[in-house]
Amino acid sequence: MTNSKTTQQTILIAVDADGNADRMVRAAVTLFGDSAAYRFAHVAQSVPMTMPATAGAPGVAGVAPTGLTPADAERMLDPSEQAASALAVAEMAAGRAAGDAGVPDATAIGLVGDPADALIDEALSCGAVAIVVEAHDRSWLDRLLTQSVAKTLQDRSPMPIVVVPAPS
Repeated sequence: MTNSKTTQQTILIAVDADGNADRMVRAAVTLFGDSAAYRFAHVAQSVPMTMPATAGAPGVAGVAPTGLTPADAERMLDPSEQAASALAVAEMAAGRAAGDAGVPDATAIGLVGDPADALIDEALSCGAVAIVVEAHDRSWLDRLLTQSVAKTLQDRSPMPIVVVPAPS
C-alpha cells in the first residue's frame, strides 16, 4: 500500500530590492509546481562602522556614512531596523511576484548578514529543498573584486541552487 499523501516542498527565493522577482518565481513554479511553499527572502548586509571615541581608543572618532547624522547612522545600523527593511523588500516581491504567478501562500523573510550565509541558514532552518537566485550582469571589475552571491551559494550550499539567468 502506498501513501498518497505527499509532503509539500519548501523553496527559498532570494529577492533583491530591484523588484524583478517575477522571472525567478515563474522558473521556480515551472520546476517545483504551484503547490510548493514559497519563501521570499531579502538579505540586508550589515554595514561596518567604527566605534565612537568614547568606546574606543582615545582620540579615535567614530565614522558615520557621509551626509548622515550620528542618530541616522545608528538607526541604519540597528539590526532590527535592517531586518525590518529587508522584510519590507521581501514582502513587496512576494506580493507582486507570487500574485502574478498564482502562488497564493508566499511567505516573506527579512534577513541580515552575509547574503550567502544568511540564505543557507534560512534554507536549512525552514527545510527548503532548493534556493532560487537570479544571476546578475556584472562588470569585469565587479567579478574581479567580489564573488557573486549565486557563485558563493553554489560553492557552499548543501542543497541545490537554481540560478535564473539575468534578462538579456
